[in-house]
Amino acid sequence: MPPPGPPPGHVAIKSEEFSPPPGRASVASPPPYDPWQGPDDSLHPPPSFASIRPENKSSPTANADYDDAARAHAWCRENALWPPVDHEHYVIERIQAGDLRLTVPPNTTDVTQYQPAMGRSYVRTSTSLGDTIMLSDIPVFAAHRQSPLSTGQSQTIYFEVHVMGLGDRYGTGKQVESGIGLGFVAAPYPAWRLPGWHRGSLGVHSDDGRRYVDNSYGGVDFTSPFKKGDVLGIGMTFAPPIHGDRVPMRCQVFFTRNGRKDGSWDLYEEQDVKADTGDIQGLEGEHDLLAAVGVFGSVELECVFRREEWLFKP
Repeated sequence: MPPPGPPPGHVAIKSEEFSPPPGRASVASPPPYDPWQGPDDSLHPPPSFASIRPENKSSPTANADYDDAARAHAWCRENALWPPVDHEHYVIERIQAGDLRLTVPPNTTDVTQYQPAMGRSYVRTSTSLGDTIMLSDIPVFAAHRQSPLSTGQSQTIYFEVHVMGLGDRYGTGKQVESGIGLGFVAAPYPAWRLPGWHRGSLGVHSDDGRRYVDNSYGGVDFTSPFKKGDVLGIGMTFAPPIHGDRVPMRCQVFFTRNGRKDGSWDLYEEQDVKADTGDIQGLEGEHDLLAAVGVFGSVELECVFRREEWLFKP
């Protein structure tokens, strides 16, 4: 028989030491939505461009460096698209009110940016600015809450850009090569590239008037180049599929100039399974989408997100 009492060296432990603290358990609040969170290897040396060969006609105007394109293609392969977020109610209220603003990639220089009023972002850049993309601080399309597959109703997203300066070398009266691209992206997206050049993105560019959907080789002829004084807008209308559709959701992309529609296209017409461009994954309404404004060189603009202040009325 064992001797009575605890074995030698035993230390009694009070049950209170493992009791939960009084009151409700605290759960950390999720951090605010940040379009720039996640890895950023934009400073890594570019890989060889040998594996990427331009098969489409290049843009007749400014063309980005091949090494920048190769580095961005590699970045996209290493960083998968984020799944849609089930946003808090206050984020959905901000989206519906147009209470958004443009954000600049971390550590970006040569950009002056501020918010003169709710839903408006002012941007001015220096002549030395390379290709840079600015994204809305929260999505313009929240797939979990706004998808027609959930609501049964069509959903249109849209924003406008007022071009106040384009290519002006301030104080000299001379012009410098500059450009603006407006569109939408599914995050994450390489910060040194314009919208439409890589997966999960589309855009229309000022210098050549071309539209781009996952196309870093030259895009497709679409409209005339932008001019100082133009008010330009881009939108996407998502609609539930109808009987016989072979797509999960219908989507029309449209572009406006000075309050009038200036062209549109069906998102799915860009898709070509035999080509290495036109991939619409991320754009078809199953991911959150951010408004995107790409810039290079000397530009001055205001981005408008509030419906009440749009020149065009979707």
